[in-house]
Amino acid sequence: MRLSRPRTPLCILQEMRAALLPPARVYLDWVLREGTPRPPSTPGPPDLFIGLLPHGPDRPPHPFTVSWLRELQLVQFQTAPRKHLYTLMLHTFHVPTLASHPDTKWRDLLPPLEGEEPQWASLYSTLVPRPAGDISWRLLHGAVSTGVYLARFTPIPDTCPFCGVRETLAHVYLECARLQPLFRLLTNILLRFWLHFSPHLLIYALPVHGAAKSRDLLVNLLLALAKVAIYKTRVRRLADGVSCDCGAYFRSSVHSCPRAEFLWAVSTDSLDAFEEQWALSGVLCSVSPSGSLRLTL
Repeated sequence: MRLSRPRTPLCILQEMRAALLPPARVYLDWVLREGTPRPPSTPGPPDLFIGLLPHGPDRPPHPFTVSWLRELQLVQFQTAPRKHLYTLMLHTFHVPTLASHPDTKWRDLLPPLEGEEPQWASLYSTLVPRPAGDISWRLLHGAVSTGVYLARFTPIPDTCPFCGVRETLAHVYLECARLQPLFRLLTNILLRFWLHFSPHLLIYALPVHGAAKSRDLLVNLLLALAKVAIYKTRVRRLADGVSCDCGAYFRSSVHSCPRAEFLWAVSTDSLDAFEEQWALSGVLCSVSPSGSLRLTL
């Protein structure tokens, strides 16, 4: 009211108070003393919980399906984070359809041993290049072209372009005779790491353990490069008809990795870290006393 003294507003309030009826004056005194009365409390909305859509008895989940979605617990809908709600939507739309599908096609082609499973996290480790990890991921899902698959809808033979045998997924990456020199080379390399090479190890990769992390990362790189060599030489054979040795392709790929890392280590003065990772046990390479790189493979 822009008044410098309280006299005028006090007079106005007194006149307003005197004009009120006695019951209204009693109510006003009670409000000034106790505060504004609150409306009676009303019950809020009921607590809603949201969880996974249960599987019906006629569609039991596959024991090796992508099961991390099944581990989600009931949460209160009002406070559920957006990521949790998004995951539940994925479950609702996709899991009922994929419940009977295994996580990898190799469960039937190459049954895992007891306690063995695909090491999905090892496919994209710190040493494995992204394209190599992608090929390994596609291979585990069976999402790579073979003669048997392409012959369904294209006029091409379903035989292997190298040996003429029916070209299945297992034949391309495990059974073809051209792979034997590559597998012998991998066997010799892994023996120096105190590991035994097997088809299971090639397809499912090696779990990375804390105590042997450097060795496990290096072995997963070698396995990924071997699968890339098989894939690339087959693609080149189909495209140009050129017969390329997958063992030689693998060897050249393995040589290029430590060579590039060595040049980086020299430029950043981190040869100790390079030797710790790449020159492990002198299997792939070593660093001479003069500081030069020696490839031993």
